[in-house]
Amino acid sequence: MIVAIGIGLLSLLLIYLEFFIPGAILGILGGVGFCLSILLFIWESAIPWQISTFVITSLLSLALTIKMALWKLKQKPALFAREEQSGYLASEFAKELIGKSGEALTDLKPSGHIKVEGTRHQAVSESLYIKKGESVKVIAGEGARLIVRKK
Repeated sequence: MIVAIGIGLLSLLLIYLEFFIPGAILGILGGVGFCLSILLFIWESAIPWQISTFVITSLLSLALTIKMALWKLKQKPALFAREEQSGYLASEFAKELIGKSGEALTDLKPSGHIKVEGTRHQAVSESLYIKKGESVKVIAGEGARLIVRKK
């Protein structure tokens, strides 16, 4: 019975760590170990009340482990993430282009490319469709794309 309890506790630790270390291997090993610990306990014990107590305690411990991991995950996203990485955006639209005019280099249906001040930019049309060559006005931006409207 001690072996089944030890395997169960180790499995809960692996399941907890899976929330913070990517790869799914810890979660799979934890899940298999968890099931193995219950089966091993059932095989070693013939007393029904001990079996049901162990199964209920194991399931409650699993639920508590998952709840604690999710709570901890909200506090700090990953064990290996650094503080300066939080909120990082890979690219951003040029804010100085808002209000400027340009030309659609491709059909915007609703996304495509435009040319503003001699530079090519990704764009999304506020309306559904703008034909290639039509004049556009930059009204906003989102991520790396400009949001445009037909002039």
